[in-house]
Amino acid sequence: MTLGKRIFLLCCCVLFVGCGRSTQVAVDARDLDPFADGSLCGWETADPVAGRALFEQRVLAGGAGCVTCHSLEPDVTLVGPSLHGIATTAFKRVIGVQTSNYIYLSIVDPNMYVVEGFPADTMPQNYATDLTEDEIANLVSFLMTLEREE
Repeated sequence: MTLGKRIFLLCCCVLFVGCGRSTQVAVDARDLDPFADGSLCGWETADPVAGRALFEQRVLAGGAGCVTCHSLEPDVTLVGPSLHGIATTAFKRVIGVQTSNYIYLSIVDPNMYVVEGFPADTMPQNYATDLTEDEIANLVSFLMTLEREE
């Protein structure tokens, strides 16, 4: 296993451990339609402040947290791609897939949309089962606030 993968896995483990959880419902992304007309999660009514707090946890769901591997600074690569302006970037990544659905599916099924230049199977695969629906919606809500001017 490469050093980068080890660091990423460590980061994911750290973020997961510090997270208090409520009822968990497993999400099987294979059952979801990425081209759905509506949102796949309730991000519109979720709490972006709580989502930012989750994002900033070093340990999340027993593994490395988002901030451990993803920067919010432009062009800063840690283990995964920078999430600076992800709400703007995600809009352009897959034609026909809503921005919020792209972000949601990237969390619950990270190999569905792997950003060019980054290897598959690097991001933890357990967020769909180890985070609650509310926690995932809060993360999506926070990430949807990250737009960039073009």
